[in-house]
Amino acid sequence: MPNETMDKLISILDNEITEYTNLKDLFAQKRELLKKSKSDDLGVLDNKILVVHDVITKLNSSREGIAQELLGKNANMSEFIEYAEENAPEYVEKLKDRKVKICNIIPEIALLNQQNVELLKHGIIITNKMLETIINAFAPQGSYYNGAGKTDTHDMDMWTISEEI
Repeated sequence: MPNETMDKLISILDNEITEYTNLKDLFAQKRELLKKSKSDDLGVLDNKILVVHDVITKLNSSREGIAQELLGKNANMSEFIEYAEENAPEYVEKLKDRKVKICNIIPEIALLNQQNVELLKHGIIITNKMLETIINAFAPQGSYYNGAGKTDTHDMDMWTISEEI
């Protein structure tokens, strides 16, 4: 029984690594889209990211179920390795290998995600400045009159023809 359960655990971990790799690739694609300001494609990519996230969540639940079965509690990779050292030594190297892969890919995903957040923040700032410029350009300007009864705006007049009274 423990060998079958350990085989299931290895399979789940392999699937998690695959999905984390997919997530990393999607975050890298998102970073490129954000750099190129291709907002139309972002929605499609975000949907793909959500699908991968759902798969990872299901895999985590499966792994937690195996942890409950083997250890009676939720376990991390180190605890799985300790269990394997005592009960299934043939799985120790397989588990250590998967732990290294997961430990290497998670910081890469976190870095890509942080970069994407910063790019989004920058995009929001740029968009706000563009909107502010557009609003200021088309907002009605009040008229100021000098002593001679002429308009005195000190701004560039948006009209192509100006009349003096």
